[in-house]
Amino acid sequence: MARKGILLGVERFSDYFSGDVSYYVDKSLFIKELVDAGFLNGSPQLILRPRRFGKTLNLSMLKAFFDINEEDSAWMFNDLAIAKHKELCARHQNKYPVISVSFKDTGANDYGTFLVRLNRKLKYEVQRHKAAIISPLALDGRDRVVDLDKSDRDSLLRLCNGTGTEEDLAAFFVTMTRALYGYYGIRPLVFVDEYDSPLNDAYENEFFPRVMELMRSMFSSGFKTNDSLGGVVITGILKIARNNLFSGLNNLKVNSMVNGVKFSDSFGFTQEEVDEMLRYYSLEGRRDGLRDWYDGYLIHGRYVYNPFSLSNAVSDFLGYEGKRECENYWVESAGTRLLRQMLESCKDDQSLRNQMSMLLEGESVDASYTTDVVYSEILNSPRTISGTMLLSGYLTLDEEGRLRVPNKEVLSGFESLAEDYNREYDRGMLPELVKAYIDGDTTRAKELLDTYFSKTLRVRDLSGSENNYHYFICGAMSQVMGKLNGWEFSSNKETKLGYADLVFTSYRERRAIVIEEKVLSGTVPENPVDAVLWRNRNIERLREQAFSQIYQKGYCEAFRQDGYAVTCYANIYFKHTAYVFKEDCQSG
Repeated sequence: MARKGILLGVERFSDYFSGDVSYYVDKSLFIKELVDAGFLNGSPQLILRPRRFGKTLNLSMLKAFFDINEEDSAWMFNDLAIAKHKELCARHQNKYPVISVSFKDTGANDYGTFLVRLNRKLKYEVQRHKAAIISPLALDGRDRVVDLDKSDRDSLLRLCNGTGTEEDLAAFFVTMTRALYGYYGIRPLVFVDEYDSPLNDAYENEFFPRVMELMRSMFSSGFKTNDSLGGVVITGILKIARNNLFSGLNNLKVNSMVNGVKFSDSFGFTQEEVDEMLRYYSLEGRRDGLRDWYDGYLIHGRYVYNPFSLSNAVSDFLGYEGKRECENYWVESAGTRLLRQMLESCKDDQSLRNQMSMLLEGESVDASYTTDVVYSEILNSPRTISGTMLLSGYLTLDEEGRLRVPNKEVLSGFESLAEDYNREYDRGMLPELVKAYIDGDTTRAKELLDTYFSKTLRVRDLSGSENNYHYFICGAMSQVMGKLNGWEFSSNKETKLGYADLVFTSYRERRAIVIEEKVLSGTVPENPVDAVLWRNRNIERLREQAFSQIYQKGYCEAFRQDGYAVTCYANIYFKHTAYVFKEDCQSG
């Protein structure tokens, strides 16, 4: 028997049931959860989840279930869990006019283009309901329940023709609900997908306040004391805190990764759903790897997988013989501009930089956050940065309520971005560090190393081993070799009796720089005075060891024989602080 295929990136519910039937993870009980939550009785729902967590697909499912014009889709629910709730289906399935709008892909570089793209989005929904707009009578031929005056009708028809004005767009929800209620005699349901997408796209642009004001007008006029309105479900990623964007939605219920108690398994795949999928495709042996890479989002006490990544991984594993590693799908699937900017914000905030470094090392962080996003603070408030990353799916909460990276997939993406961040920092700072060694300026070398260790994001722990510091510097140096004016860099360069840690050479200047690295570790005395004495004694001991090793193992000998002037340095590292010492090379 042929197995069902896996659809990737498909967000229309009907596509899972047309043509070759595809594997569908049943989320139909989301319908019952919404009804039980009272969204049909004046309790609008704002549901916030990271991108590609099934928001659009679920809203498409709601439209197929509730829309009075979607009766031909009713059969799709026959084998789903919602069908067992016969009374609910009999009462609500295909019983309501529905307005379904997505704000996705309305972003633009100027306000005029944004208006055109928004009109294009609304145009198709107005065209779908054109009969309700132009008919002077209700559906059954009687007088309309609510009259649609000429100005409202003209406004909707301009939107239908793609020539809507700013005022037409602002009034869309109130005029459209009035038209549908008047025609059907049933208050319509409104489903709004990715409401925050245009705001996220515009927040850096000078026309952002105008986009915010337009959307505030749309929501306020459409959802505040609107007698023609039925239920409302709005999805997005972030909850916008300022400008009273949601002030008109009385009794608004906000359900995010951390707020609210409902819909915990309606977005994302539960372990049970993943196990069932793996059994179906005979991939049970992949369970542990998939869990480590794509699970880990704690939502109201329940862990869920990233559905986009899990589906992509299962699809890639099907029919693949031999070993195949899990990959990064989610972080690489969309722009990471905001996350990059947030990492950039770490440069001037030591506590935030320490927090990010701990997260990169796989630790949980006890840090405050806010889930109400204020765009003016999105890059300069640690609480807003943490909250934005939490709502966006880059972080989750552990069972003690601390922030952490959810899984290996996100961690791998984090590491790549942190390395990019460090690389940009390296390009500006490291040539100056090399120049300090060339000039024999140990004070400047120490200052630059201390700044380097404090300003960059650590992708690995630097505290326990000389190798960690060594690899950290080597990886950074590899990025700036083109700026060293003819100097060449070597790591662990083989010499007569050993391997020199760091070596810089200039053939043109006939000069060589040899650096031996040591890390001071051990138990530091509790008494502050004793601690200083202990540190100083041990740093001096390691300095002597470093220079002795350079000479005894002949790190300088080959360069001296070739006529190079050689300068030797000892780098001693202690708790992310460098101590730099210099000597002119002596004969071994």
